[in-house]
Amino acid sequence: MFSMKKEKYEKRSPKKNIAFYVSLALCIAAVAGAAWNTYGSIEENAEPYEESSQESSRAKTLEAANEVSGEKYEGSAIVVSVPEESSGEESIKLLTPSMPESKEPSESSAKVYKPVEKGDVIKKYSPKDPIQSLTMKDWRTHNGVDISAGQGTPVHAVLSGRVSSMYYDPMLGNVIVIESNGGYILRYCGVTNTSIAKEGNEVSAGETIGYIGEIPSEIKDESHLHLEAEINGEYADPTILF
Repeated sequence: MFSMKKEKYEKRSPKKNIAFYVSLALCIAAVAGAAWNTYGSIEENAEPYEESSQESSRAKTLEAANEVSGEKYEGSAIVVSVPEESSGEESIKLLTPSMPESKEPSESSAKVYKPVEKGDVIKKYSPKDPIQSLTMKDWRTHNGVDISAGQGTPVHAVLSGRVSSMYYDPMLGNVIVIESNGGYILRYCGVTNTSIAKEGNEVSAGETIGYIGEIPSEIKDESHLHLEAEINGEYADPTILF
């Protein structure tokens, strides 16, 4: 009896197996069909959605640019960049419009004139290397320049400014000090005591402020103007100005 049941079971088992595999195949086919339909639907809608998202982002960026600069930006005036290694935040850079170049050249606010006409530098500026002094019979540094000019020759203001002080120095003679904008201080040394400039007055570049006189410490040199310059509190070569 046991052998008969086993024989029946062996005859029916292949049919059940076939039915099982057919059902499984149908299920797989159904799942695959549903997945394909879903993918097609996503692909159709992806591009319009992306374009709409980009347009919205661009519009917001244009509004932000207009608020910041007060200028009207066109589409080409905005650059939106996302770094390659994203940190989770997008970086938006606004490209401001360039200002148009001025067609008319601006006039210089400070005119410069030579302190004496047709004068040559006979002793240069030398704050470190000593220069021989014929009058003092030694070697010493020279914090200004000596410009040749005969006695009585007019002395002109190199820069416009205010006459801050006038005094007599035992070594340099009569001194006129003029302060100008930009941290410039010029000392005109060896002028006569009948100078035109007056302390506290404003003078213009090129204006006559005095006349060539004598310099006690350089009396044996050719007649000249001794000119010193300070720029922002530091001695400088006056010839860089004219």
